[in-house]
Amino acid sequence: MGIKVQQVSHSQAARLAKLHKSCFQQSWGIAEFSRLLENQVVTGLMYLEDDRDIGLALLQSIAFETEILTFGIIPSRRGRGFGYGLLGGICDYARTIDSKAIFLEVSNSNPAGINLYTGYGFEQVGLRKKYYADRSDALIYRLPLTSAKL
Repeated sequence: MGIKVQQVSHSQAARLAKLHKSCFQQSWGIAEFSRLLENQVVTGLMYLEDDRDIGLALLQSIAFETEILTFGIIPSRRGRGFGYGLLGGICDYARTIDSKAIFLEVSNSNPAGINLYTGYGFEQVGLRKKYYADRSDALIYRLPLTSAKL
């Protein structure tokens, strides 16, 4: 059993939406996941511990770059290194499709997320002022895959 990252298709939209709801106050629904995963440049990843869903990521890959559209670990597993594990799975996937870098946005009001990403090696490359519904700024981060932690 153990820990593993599993790629999922649009047929797993309900599973992704359920997990997303357990990770975020404002979550995406089944329709959003299904619509996104029908796009050939979007990939869903589930993070499993002994076949139990504990995390997810939705990725969009275009022109040798992969963007993390959403990333979450269930609250009971946060702060225990599982975020690093899922980021590792994302990097592994991105390398298989020849991505050279990974991008993401995180709210400046999310210190745990910022610490996770910077601790993994992401560097801030941009800012979107008052981007989110709560008027917080979006910090744009980039990770060149040559410098990603293994």
